[in-house]
Amino acid sequence: WQPDNIVGSKEVLARGGAVHSIPFLHERSTTALLKKIRSL
Repeated sequence: WQPDNIVGSKEVLARGGAVHSIPFLHERSTTALLKKIRSL
């Protein structure tokens, strides 16, 4: 995604933040990552 197409990017940039787009990784999910973090 281009940063202009990411929901909330304008608000983040307006407050001095940064917006980055990362590559899609097949069979990787936010849910799986959160489960892994919570198990630590």
